[in-house]
Amino acid sequence: MKKIQFLIAFCSILLINCAKEEVETPTNTGVFTLESSGVVNGVLDKKYTCDGQSFAPPLAWKNAPTGTKSFAVIMHHIPPTGDKHVYYVVYKLPSTVTSLPENNTSIGSFGVNTVNGKNSYTPPCSQGPGAKIYIITAYALSAEPVIPATATKVTMDIVLDAIKSTTLAKSELSVSYTRP
Repeated sequence: MKKIQFLIAFCSILLINCAKEEVETPTNTGVFTLESSGVVNGVLDKKYTCDGQSFAPPLAWKNAPTGTKSFAVIMHHIPPTGDKHVYYVVYKLPSTVTSLPENNTSIGSFGVNTVNGKNSYTPPCSQGPGAKIYIITAYALSAEPVIPATATKVTMDIVLDAIKSTTLAKSELSVSYTRP
């Protein structure tokens, strides 16, 4: 009888410990990274430019830091003239979202691009010879951005200001494109 009681107690302890291991969330120790299947060897596929279908590229990120509550994504380019060109501003992405599909138009809140002033992706269409570099940045945030009520057009700078104290990590993906 004591052997049966011992086995029952032993099995109970094992089951409790197994149940604990299943519900515990491991601490993330990886590096927060951003990638895109629309980028091969650092080159943005023509499909995502004004020379192609003008689709927003698919994006995916992984290893968000523990405590991430929201994400933001920005794509911009700084030409030799020094003025900033912004192509994509997406914020208020829930922590459950770890990717944006190709041509995303519905996930997250959209800020304005500087090319046509619309709240959507606009494709790179840089002028002049040679490759141009575009930077896509994903931000892991400890809180959803609080945008000032006075902001009628949410720009890259407004989003960056709203997330400066809540950014846990960021990952940049530099991509190039040479117009035909």
